[in-house]
Amino acid sequence: MVIRFLMGLLSLLPLGVLRSLGAWAGRMVYRFDKKYAHSIQTNASIAGYDNSNFWLENAGHVGQGAAELAYLWSNKVSTIIPHVKVTGWDAVEQLRAQNRGILMLTPHMGAFELLSLWIGARAPFVAMYRQPRIAAVESIMLAGRERFDVHMATADIKGIRVMLRHLKNNGLVGLLPDQVPDGQGEAVVADVFGQPAMTMTLPAKLLRQTGAGLVIMFAKRVTASHRFELYFEVVDAAMTGEPATDALAINQYMEKLIRMAPEQYLWNYNRYKRLSASIENKATEVAHGR
Repeated sequence: MVIRFLMGLLSLLPLGVLRSLGAWAGRMVYRFDKKYAHSIQTNASIAGYDNSNFWLENAGHVGQGAAELAYLWSNKVSTIIPHVKVTGWDAVEQLRAQNRGILMLTPHMGAFELLSLWIGARAPFVAMYRQPRIAAVESIMLAGRERFDVHMATADIKGIRVMLRHLKNNGLVGLLPDQVPDGQGEAVVADVFGQPAMTMTLPAKLLRQTGAGLVIMFAKRVTASHRFELYFEVVDAAMTGEPATDALAINQYMEKLIRMAPEQYLWNYNRYKRLSASIENKATEVAHGR
């Protein structure tokens, strides 16, 4: 398959070269794809990042993230994992010692693909993913992600049962709660950077049903020799059982992480989709100061 061939070819390049190519490609897409540029400008501006230099930098990071997959989904990832800089993992180990499951959440920012691999090199880890429409793409994705002791669970009832079982057995489970639920997933409207957005209720339900601890995390892309910095934080999240309140709390945890490296968040992702036209128009007006 062409995609598999290209991924294999790109994986031969050093990580620094891949990042440079990705950054260039990301900026080119931003300059010539008006719809793509508009999505970055609109969504970033809602959060207060309304500077053209920031938008261009963000597009470069999106490109780097895509290019890095060729490296992170190859055998070369084994050479990176031992050398990344890590903050907060000791607290996670202390939580594990309590014989509780742990739900680990990260937004779509930085090198989020690295997180599950780094964790899976230390403990069995189940991560949720949404199946792509093309089966061949899924096989490449799973081959890259299911390394070490990482196991992927589909974003459906079957996958949720896998995650529940793993949490109840004191395991580690990860998901990205800033993904807009599809029509099959349960969701509520909760603010994201002050604007309403469809938000999944799954994280709070997993916490309530299993008594698991909560960890928020992200992987930051850096230029230093260790290449990545991983951040883990154990948070005291008492879910109320009220879906909208709990969803808002989860969103606020993700906002905290995004504020730590906003240039590396995927602002091109339409976090505000599935809302009424009037709400979407309001979000656009806020972004452009009207």
